[in-house]
Amino acid sequence: MTVGARSWVTRPVAGLVAVVVVAGSVAAGVVAAERLTPDAGVADVARLAPADVASIDVTDWSALREHLGARDDDLVEQASARDLATRSTLVSSGEVVADSLGWSPATVRWEAFVQTTAGSGLLLGLPESDGATRERMRDLGYVQDGDDWTIELTDLRAGGVSTPETFQHVRLLGDGVAVASSDVEVLERVGDVADGNVPSLADDPTAARIWARAADLDAFALQSGTAGCASTDPAETGPDVAAQAAVAVEGAGVLQRYRWLLRGLGAADPGAGAEDDFEVALAYGSGPVAADQAEVRSRLATGPFIGQTGTVEDSIVLTRHGVDGAVAVLEFDRQDGAASLMSFIGPLVLASC
Repeated sequence: MTVGARSWVTRPVAGLVAVVVVAGSVAAGVVAAERLTPDAGVADVARLAPADVASIDVTDWSALREHLGARDDDLVEQASARDLATRSTLVSSGEVVADSLGWSPATVRWEAFVQTTAGSGLLLGLPESDGATRERMRDLGYVQDGDDWTIELTDLRAGGVSTPETFQHVRLLGDGVAVASSDVEVLERVGDVADGNVPSLADDPTAARIWARAADLDAFALQSGTAGCASTDPAETGPDVAAQAAVAVEGAGVLQRYRWLLRGLGAADPGAGAEDDFEVALAYGSGPVAADQAEVRSRLATGPFIGQTGTVEDSIVLTRHGVDGAVAVLEFDRQDGAASLMSFIGPLVLASC
């Protein structure tokens, strides 16, 4: 399916304004039953996530190891300082998961924490073969029952795992991918998606378009419209912040509710002398609506940072905005010492509803 074109407005540099229009298309509706390759990456995660997900938090550790040029504690320290590890589950999972299972930021290819109507689960791009992973689970005390592996929570708690429920049940999906959860129903649901028995996120053309953008980032959160609106709502911070936001929105234009919200970061290579990229993308039902919303929301990317400290430009500087099909996109340079925009603490008015 071919969806629209891309149109960008670049922020003025030395008094110049550049407008670029590039023809573009995206293939949607990927068949989930196609087997993943052993080196399946973040782009493939949409083929494993159920179509009704509320949110997915993704950290591409293989990309971060390359871009940051760090490993082990240095990797986590650098990624955390730059807001790149904020949505990670593995960062705080404990030594048992890292040492006994071999799953840590220093080893896994990527992680994706998925929240669905059935519950939540952690998808992992494994660093070892399925055979080696089974041996590790056996040694730790997991017991196999059909397709699933289960361990007593007391065994994980004794090992100091901070969120033991997340790793209580594990299913290997083949091709170096696993899903872990406190709920067997989540394993079954993801297994059905992987086998092509139920729709995946990749089967939704709108979600597929925005996922194609997300896969180029190193860490990101993708939320449904309902979840995105809730996480960015100024009213959640209090009436004073809500009133400030209302004034700003009135001056910018009408905010239309989106179908999907993406926010994420791309790490600048060490020594490049560049800032990390921060991106906000919002998926709509049509290109014209997306174009209008890109303009409206770009007007909210300046001035006081409502709900945070300082100005918006103290944390992120808008470099360009535009549309990618039916997706409104705002791209920023993240500034040193910026407020955390991946912690979901406080509103983000330019992405609110």
